[in-house]
Amino acid sequence: MIQADFKSRLKNVCRHLSHKDSGRSTISPAGMASSSGGITLKYQDSIPKYPVPPLHQTLQKYLRHYQPYVSGEEFDRAKKVVENFGKPGGTGELLQQKLEERRDSTENWLSEWWREGFLKQRSPNVLHSAPGSLMYPQPFRGVDEQTDYAALGIAALASTVSLLARRQFPPAELRGRPLCMDQYYTSVCSCRVPGRPMDSVFYHPIDRHDFFRHIVIIRRNHFFKLDILDEERLPLGLSDILEQLKIIVEKSREPALPVGLLTAQDRDSWADAYTTMKEDPTNAQSLLDIQSSAFIICLDDTKDFSDIKRKRQHDHRWLLCGGRSTENAGNRWFDKTFMISIGTNGECGIYGDHTMADGALVGAISDSVTKFMEEMDTGEEPNPRSLPPPKELEFVLTDDLIHAIEKTGEQLDRILDGYQIMEQKFKSFGKTLMKSYGLHPDGFVQVAIQLAYWRIHSWLPVVYETSSLQGFKLGRMDHLRPVSVESAEFVKTMEDSTVDPGRKLDKLMSALQVHKDLNAVSKAGQGAERHLFGLQRIAEENNVDASEFFQDQSWEKMSRVNIRASTGVGSMIKLTMSPVRYQPCTTGMWYSIRDDHLMISMNIMEGRSVLDLRQFMDALCVSLQDMMELASAAQKHKL
Repeated sequence: MIQADFKSRLKNVCRHLSHKDSGRSTISPAGMASSSGGITLKYQDSIPKYPVPPLHQTLQKYLRHYQPYVSGEEFDRAKKVVENFGKPGGTGELLQQKLEERRDSTENWLSEWWREGFLKQRSPNVLHSAPGSLMYPQPFRGVDEQTDYAALGIAALASTVSLLARRQFPPAELRGRPLCMDQYYTSVCSCRVPGRPMDSVFYHPIDRHDFFRHIVIIRRNHFFKLDILDEERLPLGLSDILEQLKIIVEKSREPALPVGLLTAQDRDSWADAYTTMKEDPTNAQSLLDIQSSAFIICLDDTKDFSDIKRKRQHDHRWLLCGGRSTENAGNRWFDKTFMISIGTNGECGIYGDHTMADGALVGAISDSVTKFMEEMDTGEEPNPRSLPPPKELEFVLTDDLIHAIEKTGEQLDRILDGYQIMEQKFKSFGKTLMKSYGLHPDGFVQVAIQLAYWRIHSWLPVVYETSSLQGFKLGRMDHLRPVSVESAEFVKTMEDSTVDPGRKLDKLMSALQVHKDLNAVSKAGQGAERHLFGLQRIAEENNVDASEFFQDQSWEKMSRVNIRASTGVGSMIKLTMSPVRYQPCTTGMWYSIRDDHLMISMNIMEGRSVLDLRQFMDALCVSLQDMMELASAAQKHKL
């Protein structure tokens, strides 16, 4: 049986898990196969293909997106360019025809191009494009309690992986609509692989007969292979996992060379180092063990801080890359699709390469795992079995590789030092009050972002917001343009003291309705951004000259994004950060709308943005407050 002190600590952890923010992810598997009896892929064949919207419809949307930023004269000029591109027999119609042919011959005309967009990037993955989600702090301290918590989390994840492997994980849905389950599989046993001129992906489906059944644990830069499923694809028990982790802790008392730092190189340099490494059979096997693992668990030695501000700064950098090269940055493998980091002071974060999976999945899986942890019965756990010890992965490193590790650590530290990261808990209200006034929560925050930016700069930002396309087969992400003619009119009206509050509220409500419609159009597969991206890619692949449109100043203007702002899901996720350094002058922003508050995070690369984060965060909070007061005053006036 599990020792009494261990059971007591687990009860403390599980009890704390129930004290999380309200509202689980809106993407919901039931979490336990026995509760639904569902088969994971039972709806997969009925999920529709991602459509290609009508050309004229998309071009009209493009003009509407452009209109808030320019004068009437410039808009008329751009309108002529768009009309020429979309005229009968013109370039646009030719590209539309070829894109429709691609749609008919593929499961999803966008998905391969989407992956290639990540794989072709040559900048380092970490601190440039890979997102991370920080969980709410957990009530454990020290190595022993960290190990207990890790065992519990691994047991929960093993149960999730087991259900996927046996196709017993309940199919996900969104408001009753079945969602594509592809990402649930591609996030497991997958890994980005460096290469020239572009990277590739290792992926071995967990539901195949020749499945991999292990994970990798990294502690103090040591890598260990640990089986979590048996031959029947059933998960190892909690006591078995705990005993294996104790062995790992004992074998990793002294730090090893931080081999994981090699994955923080620019992709060409990492491709060269990777080619050298693979020439050695020992390295080749270790690399395969890492790439084929279901996921990676990083057990970190972290610092405790009494000062809350310093603790936040530490946690932000720890989440993004493990902190500095002398801390936990080498205790990572940044190419891995799904990686969980657990510190010694209650920290827990989820990091993943973006190539094979999106942020919405992180929230869904974290909620599913939390459900397992809450419902896991630790009282009847049998004694651990006699299992082979975890296998430590070995690396044979040349002097050049050791030098590359040292150089990469220095480069990563310089990039990390240049990051400005901020989080804010906006306590005045949340979605409950918004909805009581008939305000669409996500649209409300997006319009507040525009108002805050206008108040600082007197011009509107170019904003991207992400939206999931998981309702379509192999669907990934859409990009929305939250700035509209209606939101621009509200922002300008809000700042006009001569306009009465009733008219200002009417403008706000119009802007929120347009934003709500924008989301609905995207969910229906009729968004403009991915369609335009497809037309551009099909032109490149077929050597069609479409420069009249894709090199026009309107396109260039809309491509210079100032803010990438998206909302997040997952009841255990405190905040998410998505680095955007690969696109200069862009501020990354994430917000979570809870019942009675908002969690907001922002990040920029210093010297690359016109925004001061403190100023912008303050302006955003004031804008949220002013907009709510407007709605409240108008409501009282009606009464």
